[in-house]
Parts: sequence; structure tokens; C-alpha cells
Amino acid sequence: MLVAAVLALVCALGSARAQEPQQGELTKAPKLTTFVEAEYPADKREAGVTASVLLGIEIAADGTVEDVKVVESGGADFDAAAVAAARRFVFEPAEVDGVPSPVRIDYRYTFKIDEVKVKLGPQVNFEGVVLERFTKKPLAGVTVTVVDTGATTSTDEQGTFSFIDVPVGTHQVQLSSATLITVSTQEDIAEAKKKTVRYLAEEKQEGVDEEVVVRAPRIRKESTEVSIRTEEARRVPGTQGDTLKVVQNLPGVARSSFGSGQLVVWGSAPRDTRVNVDGVEIPALYHVGGLRSTINSGLVKGIDLTPGAYGGDYGRGMGGLVRVETRAPQADGVHGVVSADAMDASAQLSASITPTLRVAGAVRYSYLDRVLAGVVSQDVGDFFPIPRYNDYQLQGQLDLRKDESLSVLVLGSNDYLKRTVASSDPAQVRSETTDSSFSRVILRYNRILEDGSSFVVTPSVGLDSSHQLATFGPTPALLDMRGVRWGLRGSYRRKVDRGVTLALGLDLQGAPTHVRRQGSLNLPAREGDIFVFGQRPSDESNADTWDVNQVTVSPYATAELRLGALTLNPGLRLSGFLLEASRLTPSVGGTLPIGRSTLTPVIEPRLSASYKLRKDLTLNAAAGVYYQAPAPEEMSAVFGNPTLLPQRAVHATAGASWRVTGTLTADAVGFYKTLDNLVARSPYATPQLARALTQDGTGRSYGVQFLLRQELWQNFFGWVTYSLSRSERQDSPAAAVRLFDYDQTHVLGVVGSYQMGPWTLGARFRFATGAPRTPVAGAFYDVRDDVYQPLFGSQNSVRIPSFYQVDLRAERDFQVGSGTLNVYLDMQNVTNRQNPEEITYNFDYRERKYIVGLPVLAVAGLRYQF
Repeated sequence: MLVAAVLALVCALGSARAQEPQQGELTKAPKLTTFVEAEYPADKREAGVTASVLLGIEIAADGTVEDVKVVESGGADFDAAAVAAARRFVFEPAEVDGVPSPVRIDYRYTFKIDEVKVKLGPQVNFEGVVLERFTKKPLAGVTVTVVDTGATTSTDEQGTFSFIDVPVGTHQVQLSSATLITVSTQEDIAEAKKKTVRYLAEEKQEGVDEEVVVRAPRIRKESTEVSIRTEEARRVPGTQGDTLKVVQNLPGVARSSFGSGQLVVWGSAPRDTRVNVDGVEIPALYHVGGLRSTINSGLVKGIDLTPGAYGGDYGRGMGGLVRVETRAPQADGVHGVVSADAMDASAQLSASITPTLRVAGAVRYSYLDRVLAGVVSQDVGDFFPIPRYNDYQLQGQLDLRKDESLSVLVLGSNDYLKRTVASSDPAQVRSETTDSSFSRVILRYNRILEDGSSFVVTPSVGLDSSHQLATFGPTPALLDMRGVRWGLRGSYRRKVDRGVTLALGLDLQGAPTHVRRQGSLNLPAREGDIFVFGQRPSDESNADTWDVNQVTVSPYATAELRLGALTLNPGLRLSGFLLEASRLTPSVGGTLPIGRSTLTPVIEPRLSASYKLRKDLTLNAAAGVYYQAPAPEEMSAVFGNPTLLPQRAVHATAGASWRVTGTLTADAVGFYKTLDNLVARSPYATPQLARALTQDGTGRSYGVQFLLRQELWQNFFGWVTYSLSRSERQDSPAAAVRLFDYDQTHVLGVVGSYQMGPWTLGARFRFATGAPRTPVAGAFYDVRDDVYQPLFGSQNSVRIPSFYQVDLRAERDFQVGSGTLNVYLDMQNVTNRQNPEEITYNFDYRERKYIVGLPVLAVAGLRYQF
């Protein structure tokens, strides 16, 4: 019934659009009737510091301001002043089809004020200069208008302008140009004083034509989504200025072990959480080791994390969703960022080739392994796993015409990590080596139509490869995978009625993969396997080579329905999973392989709701069904099961969000997830042919998370997040319920950053319960192989010791020429805590040891932006 109702709604909305195309037309833009001037920070006024703040203002149907967000920061104190003033604005309501309606506008503050006394009499009493925001170059030909008097002038070649005898009082001043964002502000002209101002103008952003822009609104975000501005993220301690590493500090994200770079969200396996860049999946947000993200921070516009119950426009994952949105290259001149620290060096450059064509590129290269080897010892890798990585990005955008653009983004990443347990006996040396890479080419066509509707088409193609090798003396275990990844996303969004916005789309993805595996049947270990790191492989070994092709076709529809204080977001995703395996049975002699192809249609309904109980208190709830294809390495006729089908998860969340002050919010969310059709190892010692893996597993994850977040206010921002959760699995109906290998009961994070003029100081504290492990209760001597074999206790009945770490960050900005030099010191693990990352044993399993993470690490770095 739910599915039928949603489909009926989608059809009805589409029919309404076809019959009445004029619905949803903006008939009257909002007009500012009560302006409140932002309080200029006293220290900045005295220092002559300017700022530009772009605000997103949500205006209610009665013209009052419901919410204000900082879209682009001008600095902590300027942001706070601008937000505080904008919350007191009053507008003459906008009208859609002649009816007062809520809208969202972009509003910009950009100016500097100097006042000096002048003699009385006819003379210039209002003058200024208009500069380009980033390059500070003078802008000629910009029209400056004193709106209420009708006086107008244009800037000269030096970007200056002046007015004679502007009447005393408050005046609306507007700056306009064909290529710049229109700026409107108010200036106070005082008796016997000359006002001198400096405006920093900016090129129009994609889809933003004027100061006030009204269009079909985006479908509201999921109730559990957390968004972080890139400038805020760059200054979080412990991230070394890497914007995307802030995701590791958000609610619902468990701490992954050092050396993995995995995302464990709400008790889901790392591979269950999807990472999308401009709507295209990539295999990893972080380089192996987790020290850096795989995308240069300078290309990142925004980061959204939804740990569960996300909308119908995304799928193919049973866990959470991370969305990364890249920013377009700057529209004028040449700009760049060069940075280097103890871990790596990177460079980013963007250039405007023509008024409509812009390009950008970035590259990063790591050298931490060589730095540590030079200052510690050549065998540092025997004690701490040190990753090696590099990545690159290329970007281009062509503006075809007004509100229409074509862009290309090329991503590439490479990783290498080796973990070793050394021994004086070469036959006892144990190691694991990971070597992986990926690349993507993403095209994006974007168009905003005159009626406010928009559509985006994004084709993509790329390559993924990974190489894993585990050795115990001369015995290797190899898993090698190489595959092509192609996709096509298309979406159309339109406001079809007052309070109703509809989005329709298609999400298509293909993943042909070639897999080669040889060695032990139990290495690499699967989640749920009972083993210890470096354990000698079993005698059972084999080899297999196979091909897997996975194609997912998913048309979807989502909507936003505003019903007074209640907002509903229904969604429906209809997916078809095409799974093809090249072999149903192992290769024997010259027997020709028999393949298998299945098409599994599934229905994935989604629904989220929010209710504004009070102006400052909102209740949220969401639920959804999610399907995920089995991993290609699981579909081997020797090591896995070629008949595996999609796995399923059901998410449910409920919570509340309280805006304590204008910039302080408190959120609480409870979640519950059930999982079924999970892939697990066969419980039988001798499983059926091509049935080494079964699909009888089930699981559940549940818990609560809290977030207290202070947005930029009085030069400070920060948050406190805490999660209490439990995640369990049952590998077969007859098996006992056990803890999930990645289960973490408690995860606590505290982040704070404070700006004092050119200085910024910050601190971060993290605590996490250790992951479960199966203890070794004893050992026996294997005479045949001349090695000790472990005897295990109850599965996942002990834990790795809890993790805690304190990080500090200090940075200072210097003006160097036309650019800014940022010098920072990021101190990781200042208490020098030897945090255990994995349990290991000596040769006869009598002594328990730990592989630990890095000791105290001072990462000093430079970042120059021009």
C-alpha cells in the first residue's frame, strides 16, 4: 500500500505539471522592509580588516526569517555578526502563483568603512573603490547606484567612484555588473563626514544570478545528516588541514584502526558505507592508513554525512552515505595553493582561460615513511605501519550560457601499506601488504531553467584495482582484483505546487571485475572469522580466477511536502540487480566454465519526516529499505559462492534537534537497523561444491548518538559528540549471536577551535572502546608443520584496549605579497599514548603483544594560498 501511494503521488504531481505548467511560478520576489545593520567587530574596524559573508536566508510565508546559514565565511566574528543581524530582518513576503510562500535567498555582506571629517559645503561625501574579492584587482565599469535618490555612477580604471552631496541619512546602495554578483547594502551618511568604502565583488556562482535567487528548492536533507563547511573542517585539530578528515570526528562514525582508513558507521561494515563525489561512487574516502583523504581539500565545497536512513536518490549500500561536493574553478585570474608538512606535499592551481572556460588541477605525494626512517631507524615499519600514497585531480568547467554549464573532473589515487611482525627466524616473519588504486573521469552537465526547475546529467567511467598479499614465512595468500567502473546519473527537480517539490532521477552503475586468488582458504580473513593477526595459514590452499559483472539500474522519485509545521519526504527507488559470474563450479581439467546470470528486482521505499514543535525545537524521524550487491571477491566457485544475491538492510531513526541559541544546536538521534541475507562463511568443515560462503546471516545495530555543536561565534567553533551503540551478527540460524568485529560501545569526540586575530588554536580529544577479538586460550604443537597452533576461547569475548588520544593545533596567517601564508603545527597524540591497534602473539602463543599506532607526532606545515 505504501509503494502504491507513493507511485500515485508521483503520477499525480507529474500530471499536474503537464496540465498546468504555469504553477510554481514566482510572481513576486521578497523585499527587504526592515534592515538591521551588522555590528562591525571593533578590533577589525580599527585594523581596517574587510570581510565578505554570503548568507543563505530562509524566509517564511509571513516574511519573517526562519533560519540563516553561512554559505561562504568571511571570518568567525564577521560571520556571527552577519548571522545575528540577518535573523532580525523582516521581508515583504514572496509570492508563488500570487500566494505568499516560503523561499530561500542568498544575501551578501561585502564592504569596508573608513570615516573622516570634512568641511561643510558641496563636495564629495561618499566615495569608494570596487575590487575583485580574491585578486584585489580594481574593477572598472561596475555600476554603483544610490537607489533611493536615483544617483548612479560607474567605476573608473582604478575601480574608484564618488558621489557629491549625498543627503544625510541611510541609503540603499547597489553594485551591479553583467559578470558579478549584485551586491546591495545600506550606507549611513553623516553630517559633516565623508564616507569611504571598499567593496570586494565576486564573480557569479553557478546558478546564482543576483543577490536574491529564488528557484525550486532542494529536497530537504535527511534528518540525521551532518554538514560541515570546508573552512571549518580545515581547521579541526588532528586533520592537518585535510577537509575530508573531519568526517572521522562526526557523530555515528566509529574509530577505525590505524592503517585501515575505513569508515565504520552505525555498526555497519566499512564496505557497506558509500562515498560519492559529485554523485559518483569512489571506493575510498581516505588513503590506506587514514592519514589523508583521497581528494585535495582545495577542490572540496562541502561534506555531508548521513549515517543511515538516507533518501531515495542514493542506494547500493546498507550502511551510511558520505557526499562530497566539489567547487568550480575560480572564474578570474590564476590562483593556487601549495602546502607541505612532515607527511606529504601538495599543490593546487586554477586558472581562467577565457571568460567562460576555467581549469584546475591538484597533486599530492607522501614521504612520511622516509621521514620517519631518517629520524628513527630504517626498520621503523616493523613497529609502526607507515603508508605510502599519492593522488591527483584535474578539473575543468565551460559555461555554455546563462545557468548552463559542462564540467569534467578526473580523480586518481594510489596506496601502499605493509604491516609486519618481525622475527629472528625468517620462517616466522608475518606480514600483510596492501596495494590499491582507483581513477574516475566524471562529466557533469547542469542546467537551471527559467521556471526555477533544474536537471543534472553525470556520466562517469573509471578503474579500480587492489592487491593484497599475506605471508607467513614462505606461505603466501594472494587476492588480486581489477575492474572497470562506469555509471550514469540523471536528475530533474521542479517545484510543482506551493509547498510541493518533486525530483525524478535515474541511477545506473556497472562494475565488471576480474579476480585472481590463490593460497589459503581462510586468508584474507573475513569479518566473523576466528583468527589472530599473523596466524599461519591452514594447509588447505587453492587457486581460482573468475570474472564478475554487476549492473544496477535504479529509477527513483523523491518529494518534499510542506504541510505547515510538518514536512514529509517520501521516496521510492526501484532497483534491478544484474549479477553475472563466469563460473558456477571450480575449473577441473579442460572442462568449459558454466556461468550464471540473475536479475533481481527490488523495491526500496524511503520516508523521512520533521515536525517543528516550536520555533527552536524540531522532531525528526526516518526509515528506509536498502539493498547491496555481494562483493566480487565473494563470488568465486572455489573461495566463495557464485549464486549470491543482494543483501538487505532496514533502517529506522528518530530524534530531535534543539536550537539553543542562534549558533548553538543540540541533536539527539536513536537508530535501529536490521540486516538479512548477509554473506558469511559456511559453518561446515567440508561445504558443498561452490558453497564456501552462505547467505543465511542476519544482524542488527542499535544505539543513540548526541551532538552539541557551536557554529562560528565570537571567533570560536566546536562540537561534542557521543555515540552509545551495539552491533551483533548471527552467521547462520544455528550459530550463536556474536558481537560484530567492528563493534564499539562508546565513541566520544570533543573538538574546539578559537581564532585570535591571525592566530588560531584548537584541540581535539577522542575516546573509543576497543574492537572485539577472540582470545587465545592455549596452543598445541603441530609436529608435521613444526609450528604452534592456537586454541581459541569464546568468539569476540575480549576487546583491544580502549583508544584515547589528544591532538593540538596552532596556526598563524601571514600576508605575503598578494597571498596568505598559513603556518601550522599539528601535534597528534600529545600524551604519547601507545594505542593498541591489533592483538598479536609470539610463536607459541604464550605472550600477548600489540601492534600500536604512531607515537606522539608533531606535524609542522606550511600552506601558501594566492
